[in-house]
Amino acid sequence: MSPSRPGHADRTEHHDHRRMHEAGWTREQAVAVLDDPERVRTQDPRSLWRRLRLAAGTTVADIGAGTGYFAFPASEIVGPSGRVYAVDVSRELVELLRERAAERHRANVVVVRSTPRRVPLPDAAADLVLLANVLHGIPASTVTEAVRILRPGGRLVDVDWKKIGTPWGPPKAHRLSPTEAALVLREHGLRPTPSWEFGPYHYVVTGTKPGRA
Repeated sequence: MSPSRPGHADRTEHHDHRRMHEAGWTREQAVAVLDDPERVRTQDPRSLWRRLRLAAGTTVADIGAGTGYFAFPASEIVGPSGRVYAVDVSRELVELLRERAAERHRANVVVVRSTPRRVPLPDAAADLVLLANVLHGIPASTVTEAVRILRPGGRLVDVDWKKIGTPWGPPKAHRLSPTEAALVLREHGLRPTPSWEFGPYHYVVTGTKPGRA
């Protein structure tokens, strides 16, 4: 999921930022916001994957994949020996993801429809789980599922909004500070690392799952 922008997305703010787990976005609303060409200036997905040193052969699960903004760039990097699970609760967005995967010939993108309580993937299915702009708006059950499908030694990556005034995005009161986000990861059994800035409006916190692969 992602920012609500003045002009063409104000109407969706209560969906994408407060009750995202209820799949309230339409396809048109999601495309207008998530695929905004200006978004790459503040959230460059390739820059994120470079910083995380995503490698060929990796299995990624993008929970709340939306239109595939982070998932499809990841699929280019992990290559045919890797896999990207593009997971979303929205039936419309799942259909869109499947269409785009077919159009772009991305056989390594597997589209999965989830619920707030269940991500239908096996235990330890992913080396890396991405939660991009969703942690503040999803229930604890979704985070529990994200950790369940993460392999021991794998990383959960939280991309989140800074708790500051920004031109668009969720209400400041709904945002999590890096300390609050790290606490959520810790409460779910992960070992968080110090946060780092990701563009002018976001930060990243990662949490490692204890154990060895």
